[in-house]
Amino acid sequence: MSPRIHGFLLVAIALAAGPASGQDEVPTTDQRERWNAVYREEAAQYQMFRLGDDTEELQLVSSPLLTFTNPVRVRDTHGAAFVWTSDGRPEVVGAIWSVISPDDPAKRRLSHEFHSLSLAPISSKHEPRQSRRGVVPDWNAREPGIKPTAIPEAAPPAPIATHRLTQMRRLARNFEATIPPGLADGQGSLRLLAQPIYRYRSERHEILDGAVFAFVMGTDPELILLIEAVESGGGQQWRFAAAQLSQLPLQLDYRGSRVWECERAVPYVGDRPHFMYWGVSARDRLK
Repeated sequence: MSPRIHGFLLVAIALAAGPASGQDEVPTTDQRERWNAVYREEAAQYQMFRLGDDTEELQLVSSPLLTFTNPVRVRDTHGAAFVWTSDGRPEVVGAIWSVISPDDPAKRRLSHEFHSLSLAPISSKHEPRQSRRGVVPDWNAREPGIKPTAIPEAAPPAPIATHRLTQMRRLARNFEATIPPGLADGQGSLRLLAQPIYRYRSERHEILDGAVFAFVMGTDPELILLIEAVESGGGQQWRFAAAQLSQLPLQLDYRGSRVWECERAVPYVGDRPHFMYWGVSARDRLK
């Protein structure tokens, strides 16, 4: 047998055998729709509260801000991002996602991650859950989740909403988000999605206009950027705030100057503005 024919036969055998057990596979449209429904169901089981003089239950926006995949990470990572709001303003951002279980390729493990976007404490309620690590705690963030800061040298907000959107998009493009070098699980620049994933205004919170932008790996949001038009000193100005939606340390620059950074997230604790719990539950992969 010639080497060429032998090579053709080896390729044919490999194709017939299909992917190895546990190898990443591209899900069908039906499977992806089924998992998006799972993510919505998981998000809807949370009650989120903004604490203060009058405790307020936050409202879940039932449709995901975006559904995402992350080809950089292994085991076919995909999920959906959500917000919980107070009078329209996002107070909590969260991601529900899953990966193929390394122990049982017939199942996917679900993980939950949240970050407070509030200036007030946040508390959550959920039916008791038992993971492989034990009881999953409720999330109770006792400190503000963000620190809004005026955007340097930004022109005042325009009087027309469509013009303000153009302003917010231009301002967002002046930010650059990066993962510090030297990490085994990711490094380099993150990509800014061109359009905001959520737009809002709120009379109660004195926000004329606001937008949530995402810096992504693949399409997976790693860093959340808020840009808001607010009243300040008798006038209006633009401010920004950043939030971590990743376990990785992150850095944010504005026009080449460092304006925000965070350390690697600590998972499995429920008293910080950032909450991450891997392996909350597992579900059959294909059924």
